[in-house]
Parts: sequence; C-alpha cells; structure tokens
Amino acid sequence: MVMMVSRRRLPEGDFDAWTVRFEAQCEARAKAGCRGVRRFHAVNDKHELMVIFDWDTIENAKAFLNIKLTEKPELLDKRSGDTSAGLMLENRFMVEMEPLPS
Repeated sequence: MVMMVSRRRLPEGDFDAWTVRFEAQCEARAKAGCRGVRRFHAVNDKHELMVIFDWDTIENAKAFLNIKLTEKPELLDKRSGDTSAGLMLENRFMVEMEPLPS
C-alpha cells in the first residue's frame, strides 16, 4: 500500500471551513482508491496540518492529486515552496516499513 503524506499550512481562520471541505470529499477519495485517512494538527497551531492518506496504488494517488490541482491551480503556488504568505503545501509518497515493537 502506498501512503501520501501531505503537510500544509492553512490560512488563519480557515481550519473549520477546511474541515468541512475535506470531510465532504470522503466518498470521492474512496472511489479514487483511497483506503483511509489520518489527520493531525500541531499541538499549538491547528492551522499546521499533516494528513496521511492510504492509497491502493501510487497511480491512483497521483491521479487524484492531479485532479485536485486542476480544480484548484492556486495550490501549485503553495506547493512551489513560496512561503512568503505563510502558506505551504507538500506531498510525499511513501511505503510503510515493517513496524517495530517500540
């Protein structure tokens, strides 16, 4: 299984709206091959997020990501590394290693 680890910084005040938008896409993600999602925010800042997506294949993960970037091309600016506005978006594709007991 392939995982996509997505780190992002939301604009101030956008956490609740982002949560609604993100949760509304559960069915679309599942149809695209996403098997599950884990969401985290920083201890002292709920606008700093890390989301881990479990995908059936890397091809489906990349296809879904490309659809999202087509729908919201402004995400490309955030992904390019321009953090002047404090916004950031980074996606990494990973494969889970064998777990250790501790």
